[in-house]
Amino acid sequence: MASVRTPIFPTIALLSVAGDNGSEQDAVTGAVRSDLAGLSLIEYQIMTLARAGIQRFLIEVENVDGSLTALADRCRLRKLTVDFVRTGADILRYVDADDRIWVQSGQLYVQLGLIETLLKSSENFIATIDGRDENGAFERVDINTRWAGVSIVGYDAIAMLRDLPEDWSILSSLLRQALLAKVPFRPLSQQHVHNGTLTVLTGAQDFSELNRQILRRRVASRAGYIEAYVFGPILARLVPLIWQSPTAVTVTKFASPVIASAAVALGLGNHAIAASVAAFLSIAANALRLAATDDADGSDHIQSLSVVTWTLIILAIFGSAYVTTPDQNNGLFAAFAVASIGYLTHRMAMPDWAKQLLHSPAALAFLAIIGTATVGIISALQWIMVFQLSVLIIANKTRDAEGKKSI
Repeated sequence: MASVRTPIFPTIALLSVAGDNGSEQDAVTGAVRSDLAGLSLIEYQIMTLARAGIQRFLIEVENVDGSLTALADRCRLRKLTVDFVRTGADILRYVDADDRIWVQSGQLYVQLGLIETLLKSSENFIATIDGRDENGAFERVDINTRWAGVSIVGYDAIAMLRDLPEDWSILSSLLRQALLAKVPFRPLSQQHVHNGTLTVLTGAQDFSELNRQILRRRVASRAGYIEAYVFGPILARLVPLIWQSPTAVTVTKFASPVIASAAVALGLGNHAIAASVAAFLSIAANALRLAATDDADGSDHIQSLSVVTWTLIILAIFGSAYVTTPDQNNGLFAAFAVASIGYLTHRMAMPDWAKQLLHSPAALAFLAIIGTATVGIISALQWIMVFQLSVLIIANKTRDAEGKKSI
């Protein structure tokens, strides 16, 4: 019988492109597909699971073409391992006796938060949903139950596939073996299907709706009035066009630090207004990157991009202030105060309206443009500092008043 309790965190995922021509390429045009947020579905699945901590991937295929080889190469650049398997015996070459394996069906989208929750389980399981008609896209287990498309299994279940014929589906066969081994069910709420955190993608309409959902979530996750009400509508139109071009996606990733570098040069060149405009555009480009690529600020290679961008913008502010008043310290003091208050407010609890103002780098850059054009960079920074402190004081007073009312 398969072991059902072991503390080892799953580090291997079994995915599938079998039955999908084993290819990332469009059969008509020959172009690389960008079905989901600028990526093929299998690459999106890999990148999401990698963010959750899985580093090794086994992909069930019928044949390996150039696009899949290129996918494996891209994954290696991210320090991920991708191998292709056709039979159950192939899988055993990559799995050790103490491994636990995340299994995910081929056309399934699972949101990162749900993946992270399921991976914390110390028990192997078969995730299930109920057998209602609206869940018809999910594979049926029995009359009342359907497979939710994800499982965690141990080596024993994989070993049962040793003699699986080459033309049989690995994932479907593994599900049957897990059922025979009495791997326990883990029922999932129907809400996961309703809100789109768990979706079987069966056609172009499903991909289109999921792309809209992903974009709305990414844009909504960025704080700030300008980010929401100015950048948001622009990104909603621009990002789907960027997703259609791998080159455009690559350019998007590096646009913000490049523009921020221009802001530093302009600031040191005594062009404070132009430097402020470049800083604003760099912040806009960073918002575009986060919407177009779903690059989490917490992942190593992306965190470096964010740190570089913000460091360059701060250098541009200091450079503009220093060049304007090289013999005085008031400009550098104002620049330091604005940057420090901006950093500290991200660690403070405050009302939502205050967050929308103080957690908006775009708003501060916009104020810098107006202030620099009217009263100069030094006075602009001083007034921005006054604005930040005023918002903090009002937010604190508001919170104190609300606390007294609740007593």
